[in-house]
Amino acid sequence: MRGSTARHVSCLVALIVLLGALPARAGDVAHWKSADYLVDAFVDIALGSEHEAKRRQVRKWTTPIHYALIHHAGDSALHERLIQTHFAHLAGLTGLSIAPAASIDAANYLVVLTSESRLKDDFQRYFGWNSADERDKFFREAVCLGTFASSRRNGRITRAVVIIPVDRARARGKLPACIVEELTQVLGLPNDSDKVFPSVFNDHSTDVFLTGLDVLLLRMLYDPRIVHGMEEAALRPLLRTIAAEITANGGFERAEQAAAAGGLSKLSP
Repeated sequence: MRGSTARHVSCLVALIVLLGALPARAGDVAHWKSADYLVDAFVDIALGSEHEAKRRQVRKWTTPIHYALIHHAGDSALHERLIQTHFAHLAGLTGLSIAPAASIDAANYLVVLTSESRLKDDFQRYFGWNSADERDKFFREAVCLGTFASSRRNGRITRAVVIIPVDRARARGKLPACIVEELTQVLGLPNDSDKVFPSVFNDHSTDVFLTGLDVLLLRMLYDPRIVHGMEEAALRPLLRTIAAEITANGGFERAEQAAAAGGLSKLSP
């Protein structure tokens, strides 16, 4: 998945970092409930990249997602339940068809549940990583990782891979966070930003489950008016229209309800 062709480019989305979470900032409880904030947050997360300074195009799935889970760690039933629960939440929020593939070969979205001892081999097999520098950077900074491939011409996402070293994630109390962030980001929200909060797309956030802001970013991305391949100049006017509708129609409150009522948050004690 790391290699790119003339038609496709792989986008690396990172990740659950090892840094401690920062506390929420005082007075910021409702800062995100404005149309301007939503527009800027969407551009930052959807068009930005942790690995490139240049703004890119909108990337999104336009075909059904057929996923396969590859179990290289124990507790497969538990991991399956967690992942299926989050996929069901994502399908409800985006309108995407997300269902198990008939076989691994038929899957366009792989979730590899692995262990530290297998990590090097799985990186090489599923990401094509032969670089010791890339692997070392991951080991220093992240817990889990996702990547997707999209067309350079029109931004259609065609494949995705998420790798979660289960023992590493559990040791840091990050397994639910890994599942939520990585499975969500490869839908087309690849950037992490300290400017966007409360959100799982902020590496210093305390949020483990999707927030109301995250729900809105997903719904905006999969609004049919937002077309894959759009660049920022064409995108912003549409985003302003959508954000104004959200503001006028109680969308912030409904998004918070949707975040709290679905996904892994409903499984937590």
